[in-house]
Amino acid sequence: MNTLSHDDVKSIIETQLALWPLAKQNYDALINAERRNLRIGDLDCGIQWNPARIGSTGAKIDKESIKNRECFLCRHNRPKEQLITDIAPGWELLVNPFPILPVHLTIASSSHVPQTGVPEDIVRIAESLPGMTVFFNGAKAGASAPDHLHLQAVLKDELPLLRLVEHTHKSEKSDILTSAQTGLDLPFYFISGIVANDSEGIKYLKAAFAYCGIYDKDSSDRRERLNAFFWIDTNGFLRYVIVPRKAHRPECFYLEGDANRMVSPGCIDMAGLIITPREEDFRILSENEIRRIYSDVAFPMDYE
Repeated sequence: MNTLSHDDVKSIIETQLALWPLAKQNYDALINAERRNLRIGDLDCGIQWNPARIGSTGAKIDKESIKNRECFLCRHNRPKEQLITDIAPGWELLVNPFPILPVHLTIASSSHVPQTGVPEDIVRIAESLPGMTVFFNGAKAGASAPDHLHLQAVLKDELPLLRLVEHTHKSEKSDILTSAQTGLDLPFYFISGIVANDSEGIKYLKAAFAYCGIYDKDSSDRRERLNAFFWIDTNGFLRYVIVPRKAHRPECFYLEGDANRMVSPGCIDMAGLIITPREEDFRILSENEIRRIYSDVAFPMDYE
């Protein structure tokens, strides 16, 4: 397993952008991407206008559409310009050509297997990317490629929910905290876990994967309806946040006319950065609408 420092990751991105005009164009566009902030209870949310993400936000994920397109994460279908970096056995690290943040990686399985659950390798990969969070969008919770197992990674400090969790849930020992136990006003339910490097930590790591449903092979819907983040905090503790989901997209995604909002929440949106590929949605989204979006796709804060 390779450990990649921030400088290593920066070098990988710079090398990739020098060889791939499309990716460079989209990364350059981030410099001028508009963002505005809204406070949703105790969560400081951002809204980003990012036209390049329209393909992911509006992706057709029904079985027929997936059957009739090539898998863009399989090596033989990727653009010839896309470089591969070794990260862990069975995984290929790629620079995401349609970034949400200045450091945005995709970690794809080298085999074409479906996005049916959080892979245990997410821990090893998070350990190999210090300063970053590695995340999993369930097949029915934000994944635009549910037919190919993959993870993504961004700098952990870019995501408001993770910053808030680290501030609220201190890493002094292995522990689990739910959103209801934080004492904060939060827009949806999640589980925060801390894993120390000892026997007690193993128990809490197993609890994480139990929450993700990977030990329950009869619970495919549960495994596919969640968002999960794993990272190493500044104190060296492995941490995770798991957000159970009840829907892939909010009601407003399917409405017509002025009521339509092209918002399809994945991990980054659930972590407090709402992505809007259309300018009209970026300009008009309100605190109440974002609360309703979260309510449509996730469970209330005190859900158990």
